[in-house]
Amino acid sequence: MSTLTLTSTNVIRRSVQLSVAAALLVTASVSAQADEMSIANTVAALEQTMTQASQEMIANVKQELMLSLQTQIAEQVFEMNSALEFASFEQPQTTTTLTTENK
Repeated sequence: MSTLTLTSTNVIRRSVQLSVAAALLVTASVSAQADEMSIANTVAALEQTMTQASQEMIANVKQELMLSLQTQIAEQVFEMNSALEFASFEQPQTTTTLTTENK
């Protein structure tokens, strides 16, 4: 789960960096081309950047979650297999002991 937290932190950090970069870009564009760019275009560009960053973040978190679940399932299957092997190893010894006691 620590990998998921680390990845989530990186994704959030990247999202914030993209947002700051987009804000700076929009601010620079507005001041350089105030006559050509309207506020609506600025907001649309900012929304698009935020949407892309959010989609990337969701995709990364989804991938990390799937990997985490797969790891947990693999660990549980391994533990179950180990327990079954131990149980099947112990059972013949018990049967042999009972057969020896019955003689």
